Amino acid sequence: MTVPATSDTPPRRDGRAVAEAAAGVVTRLWQSLVYLRRRPKRLPAPRIGLLGPVEGLVLALLVAGVVAALMILVDPQVPGLRMKLPAWLVILSERLTDLGFGGVVLWPLGLAVVYVLALLPALDGVAQRVAASILARLGFLFLAIAPVGLAVATLKHMLGRARPSTAFYMKGAGNHLAFDWMVWKSSFASFPSGHSTTAFATAVALGALFPKARIPLLALAVPVALTRIVLGSHYPSDVVAGAALGSAYVLLMVKLFAARRVVFRVDADGRVAPMAGPSARRLGCLVPKALIRPAVPVEEARP
Repeated sequence: MTVPATSDTPPRRDGRAVAEAAAGVVTRLWQSLVYLRRRPKRLPAPRIGLLGPVEGLVLALLVAGVVAALMILVDPQVPGLRMKLPAWLVILSERLTDLGFGGVVLWPLGLAVVYVLALLPALDGVAQRVAASILARLGFLFLAIAPVGLAVATLKHMLGRARPSTAFYMKGAGNHLAFDWMVWKSSFASFPSGHSTTAFATAVALGALFPKARIPLLALAVPVALTRIVLGSHYPSDVVAGAALGSAYVLLMVKLFAARRVVFRVDADGRVAPMAGPSARRLGCLVPKALIRPAVPVEEARP
């Protein structure tokens, strides 16, 4: 005789528990964003490199001038360049270029954010403060990388600049300046470079959290961006524009967080520095106890 399934059977209870946990994660994520938005700004205001909006405008115009000069003087030499380069350099670039793919960075960050949010209700006291500290840093990294990557991905498809590998096979002169607006094709999505945007946004964001690693991170972002030129996917002007957009956006996010004294502190003269994070010992409270405790008591495990 079979017993009919009821609403209280384990599979349904498990499904309901998963749905409730997912809803809780979304709710806490929204509450975190609202908290960041409503948290009041404090004085002194953060100062990052530039002294004011005038200097920022001058720097933006300088970058735009460099990009324009590259378009006119250097970009025409790029179509067909890949076929002239050594095979080992092309193969190395194919391996290295994936580091600029947004999913390589954003998926681990997103999963880490979800994990900490799901863990919060089970924590109390010091553990909750540790989780909040880690969540703030993960949130900063995600907000510093994902939005600018999405914006650049949309912009380059709207502008529709032909990639070097496409322009090489186009008839006529001046194909390096061929734009087909709103065409929404991958072959016409060259300007700016999304990989360069992500690579530099990631390097600058991590460098803001870990100042001692800033130079090595930037040194890694440069070859990742250059692989886009080697592979014929982007022009030098695309790479410079993407790197500038990614870096500038991250610095704005640093100022946003620092002004609210979240993740970053501000000295009396306006200089920004990362706040001290939890120690490695404190981070242990975020690891499930089942992973750090033996399933069988030590006494019973002994022969």
